[in-house]
Order: sequence, then structure tokens, then C-alpha cells
Amino acid sequence: MINKAKNLLRKKSINVEDYNKFKALKKEMKTDYDKFEYSLLAEGFEIRLPEIAAKTGSYDFINE
Repeated sequence: MINKAKNLLRKKSINVEDYNKFKALKKEMKTDYDKFEYSLLAEGFEIRLPEIAAKTGSYDFINE
């Protein structure tokens, strides 16, 4: 599962669908190590949120 999260983050261009897939993967993390590694990847994904917002015109896609 962690590899799926890494692959989403590595994409050249990401969108809201990728964001939602990434967030859904959080529930799939079972081990403490995977949860830790996911949290590091989440920081990287957070840095890319403006890229998605530029495509959608807002940050409304964030559903936390």
C-alpha cells in the first residue's frame, strides 16, 4: 500500500482524484512503519496542494 501512495506522490501532474486516492490509502496502513512512512509522504503531498488548487480554482477539495 505504501508503494501506491509513493506512486501518487511521484506523478508529474496530480489532481483531485489523486488526492482522494492518497487520502483513502491512509486507512490501508496497518503497521506502525507504514503509518510513519505515510505521514512523511502526506507532508510531501501537502506541498503539492497548490498544484491541485490551481486546477480546480479553490481548496474546496480538501475534505478534512
